Amino acid sequence: MFEEWFPLTSKLLNRLGGVHRSVKASSSLWSRLGPTWYVSRWWSSDSLASMQYSLLCLIDVAHTERLEIQPLVAALADEHRGQYRRRLRLLARRMDGNASLLSALEKTPDALSDNTVLAIRFGTQSGALGRTLEHLIEDTKPSFRPAVAGQKNAKAYWFVLGACMLLLLEAIMYFIAPTFNKLSREFETGLPAAMQALLRMHQFATTNILTILIAFFAVVWLLRSSWMRRFARRQIGDRILGSHSVTLSVQLLRMLAVAVEAGRPLPGALSTLAKYHFDKGTRQRLLLARNEVEQGVPAWNSLVDAKILTPDEFQVLDAAANKRVRSWTLRKMASVKQDWIQSREDRQKAFAHPAFILVFGALLLWICYAFFSILVNMIQQLAS
Repeated sequence: MFEEWFPLTSKLLNRLGGVHRSVKASSSLWSRLGPTWYVSRWWSSDSLASMQYSLLCLIDVAHTERLEIQPLVAALADEHRGQYRRRLRLLARRMDGNASLLSALEKTPDALSDNTVLAIRFGTQSGALGRTLEHLIEDTKPSFRPAVAGQKNAKAYWFVLGACMLLLLEAIMYFIAPTFNKLSREFETGLPAAMQALLRMHQFATTNILTILIAFFAVVWLLRSSWMRRFARRQIGDRILGSHSVTLSVQLLRMLAVAVEAGRPLPGALSTLAKYHFDKGTRQRLLLARNEVEQGVPAWNSLVDAKILTPDEFQVLDAAANKRVRSWTLRKMASVKQDWIQSREDRQKAFAHPAFILVFGALLLWICYAFFSILVNMIQQLAS
């Protein structure tokens, strides 16, 4: 019944994977306001990717049904909280100022990911925006990954363990260490090297506690700030992160698959990507491929020369019988690389937890050894 009466709303809710209805059954103001629909609960910890996915689904529905996108984005902003709500409101205000959706997205970082915005730009100029949005929704749909879910719990565990370790260390150094230091002076055994190093570390931390706290919160702020993450992605990601270049290759293969499927000439697709790609290194490689095409080199060969495709990938694509097979091959290559990226990230996150525990174990072992060494020295002094 609901689907028959409200087909557009039903389609949007299905794309979003279901929303949560909250009703306050009381005589308060909330009950007079009536039922309210929420995409995310206030206590939920939705990731940025899932919130971006909801906006992408909204754009797809608006494009399919030929609806005005600005009021829909403004309404979606009220269904989110925090920083992403502010981004969506800024996006809606820019579109309200006669800016196009694409222009507003490019001026509002992290409303959608850089790769998604580039794909929308590419689909718009290629005349295949509908197919591009469909593939984007299919490729970016959030899925449950045990390693990612476990990492969220591990971060809380790390924080609690770190706080307990700091409190324990401070209590030991404030109440127990002075007593052991006094005993070592009375027995004239001297402090062992491990204890001296522990005392120096504690003294340094106590003396510079304000500077350490400021540096810690500055690093946390930088890591969480959107502009810092954007700078890392666009300027240094390809040089530092090994998987970053593979991620860029995945997105390029998917966009080329859309162009091939739509029957668009490859030189035009390369020109668009070379002009608008956000990554400096990839943009230079695309410019090289485009220049070679203009000099008469076949388009697929130019991608090999620009190191966008490997020789093996070129041979597979060159053997494709038609554009449908070639488009499927490009998407399959992208899927294989994406699976490799996810498996590598899962391995890294699975390794992070035991590594963190080992660091804390080493610190605890150091403390135990420092105090045990004092006892051993005193026993040897009494025995002699």
